[in-house]
Amino acid sequence: MDLGTVSDTRARVGFCSHVMLERMAAQALKAQNFLAAFKYADRRCRIGPSAAHCFVLRAEANWKLERREEALADLAEALLIDPSDLAANRRMLAWANDDRRQTAAVNLIGRDSNKAVLRAAIEELRRTGDRHWAACSVFDNHVTGWVAWTTANTIEVSLAIENGTLTSVLEPNPFHPLAGMEVHATAFLVRRPPSRTPQTLTLTCDGEIVQVRRLAPNLATPPDIRTDTDRSVAPRSGALASTVIVPVYRDVQATLDCFNSLIKARALAGRHPFRILAVDDATPEPELRRYLNELAATKTIDHLVNGTNLGFVGAINRALENIPAGDVVLLNSDTIVPPGFVERLATVAHSAPDIGTVTPLSNNGDIFSFPTPNDLNPMQSYENILEIDRVASIANAGDVIDVPSGIGFCLYITHDCLAAIGGLSENFERGYLEDVDLCLRARAKGFRNVCAPSIYVGHHGSKSFRHEKRSLVLRNLEILDRRFPDYRRECRAFEVADPLRPARARLDHALTWPPQPSVLILGNRRRLAAVAEERARHLRERGERAVLLLRERDVVHLKVADGSSPQAVQLGFGTEAAIAEAAGIIARLHPDRVEIIEPNPLPQLIELMRKLCLPINPWLTAGDLGKAVTSLPDETPFFASSKTAKAFAQTRWPNRKIVLQDWPTRPLTLAPIRGASQSLAIVPSAPSPASFRLIRRLAERLRQREPSRSIIIAGATCDDDCLMSYGNVFITGSVAADEIHDVLAPHNPGWLLTDFEEPAFGHPLLETARRASIPVAYRDWSAGSVKPRKGDLAIPADADDQGLIDTVIAWVGRA
Repeated sequence: MDLGTVSDTRARVGFCSHVMLERMAAQALKAQNFLAAFKYADRRCRIGPSAAHCFVLRAEANWKLERREEALADLAEALLIDPSDLAANRRMLAWANDDRRQTAAVNLIGRDSNKAVLRAAIEELRRTGDRHWAACSVFDNHVTGWVAWTTANTIEVSLAIENGTLTSVLEPNPFHPLAGMEVHATAFLVRRPPSRTPQTLTLTCDGEIVQVRRLAPNLATPPDIRTDTDRSVAPRSGALASTVIVPVYRDVQATLDCFNSLIKARALAGRHPFRILAVDDATPEPELRRYLNELAATKTIDHLVNGTNLGFVGAINRALENIPAGDVVLLNSDTIVPPGFVERLATVAHSAPDIGTVTPLSNNGDIFSFPTPNDLNPMQSYENILEIDRVASIANAGDVIDVPSGIGFCLYITHDCLAAIGGLSENFERGYLEDVDLCLRARAKGFRNVCAPSIYVGHHGSKSFRHEKRSLVLRNLEILDRRFPDYRRECRAFEVADPLRPARARLDHALTWPPQPSVLILGNRRRLAAVAEERARHLRERGERAVLLLRERDVVHLKVADGSSPQAVQLGFGTEAAIAEAAGIIARLHPDRVEIIEPNPLPQLIELMRKLCLPINPWLTAGDLGKAVTSLPDETPFFASSKTAKAFAQTRWPNRKIVLQDWPTRPLTLAPIRGASQSLAIVPSAPSPASFRLIRRLAERLRQREPSRSIIIAGATCDDDCLMSYGNVFITGSVAADEIHDVLAPHNPGWLLTDFEEPAFGHPLLETARRASIPVAYRDWSAGSVKPRKGDLAIPADADDQGLIDTVIAWVGRA
């Protein structure tokens, strides 16, 4: 196999090394060996953790191989990981022919220093109607940058400081690298006086704001917004009404819905209604400005208006300065709140003197998300939000669960906590992780961050910044890592332990589940999970509601395939009481039949299904079935997903009725690459010692008999490094059925070997590979009853490894 510019054995050792793969991909690109570059970059993207530059490398190789759509998809993936990545944005600007060019140009304006790239970005944005562009870099003592424009007569740069504003008028510089026939440009430098409070830099063109940048204090210790001495005469925080702070910027409808829900909630708050403080953060939406002014005029809300956009941190801190006392709730303007949410958050907050922050459950709240954590669950209607909250208030009443930090979509903060730590840090870019920083500072002062799973708040998520979110998160994460280096590791441990799972399960269990009939799919979390998921996909395409029951040891996890409830409920079978509870849960799913995908399901589960008089359809997915399946009544038919599976089952269980129901299979068309050497592709079902040994011996024999032939393994093995130390083997890393074409096509496979281990039927990866457009070799589990296609190699099922290897090599050698 051609390994690009790296050919010696020592260089091949450690092929799983991320750095080595990246280096080899770059070297192959430089040597214009684009196929080798793709191989290295593709593997690097698959063995993770992947960074944006890994996908940029693969995009470059794909582009050179004239796989344009695949290259653009790689750039999109890179920008999903890091929207500010310069290499990905540069290529997107050069290669794309749609709106992605404009997005890339915007991303480059503020970050790139290459003048040729900046000129191209400006030209792209000028075609879309933009008239001015700017970028700046902030230092402790000054701010420097550039501004370019087309139609303005005057450019002003101003710095708002504690006791006034410093303003300068900028003149165009015809010698500036960004200046041209129709574009004026100039550089600027603004000195910053020392300050313990934030400063604001504003660039304007003919009175129109080009850029506003809030600058963190440039003296070491910013003042606390609140201090104990300031509030020495104030009553305890629990004795005063809380204030809900809502920064407002964009998204009219979501904001209107948020305030409507807030006003309804306050109307039902009793004798001590909370205060609503809206902060108009220089919204560009006239309808929002008008709406907030109307609410303020009728004294429905209190209202602050920022002359310029200060961002989330600036808006919140300004609001905190205007709150005399009491606890606060930070609330996003794209949330829907239920009645009583403030009072119940306050009850949790004051249930212990060391609680500093409280966060409720939400559909979109990272670790606080329900029903699936760390996922964007669907936003519910107002009525559904109220119902989920009502059920949560009963199912999880009194629960208080410690968490690493809260999240600002709805964050209750006690007065005592704020008095100890001050407001939000001004060192973060707007909108993300400053709430986490506040919670971690609170914890450092001895306060606890907790979740109140008895409260549920709806949250759209990312309405204000949309595509900027990922970039802002990454930038702010660097700051957070420096301050709290153990935080991310703690979060990973929390996600593994999942202390919120019992609360989610209780809520899941207590909700009203959909009344429509369902199909129960019995699978296994560790074995053949892909087959169970594939079957669920088939049923959903037919309009049926599929519920996965995935076994992990003696526990069965429920998961509705469409993402609705239940997602967190578990079934146990250790006691009679647990079995009775499992029966009640299954009855609530309204099952009309059970499909068994796992070859060896829990006998107690099968017995329960029989007691519930449910039709049972066992599918043949492996070469053997456990006693729980084979002991089903003789009249219970076995189901086969293909003619091969049916033929195998008829031989293995001749007295059992076998029902054929062909599963749909994705097409796999692999067109040959003209002039390129053809390889042998191997698609194993999963890493196993047996397949590793067979592939290793096959690689050795093929190197002896056909030294020009290479082997491409689409998947992973037990020891990738060992196999890739052979000069004729390359391993792509894990692949899914829907991406196998993109993985294999650049390798120019002329033959494909799959389904050569134990019998496996219905496996989406193997079934797709079996139907590839190139000749395919496989063990013939049908014992010759299913005729192979022309060119295919049906290997006898009882052939030993050596016989299989000899047969495959002779088959490849005949070409």
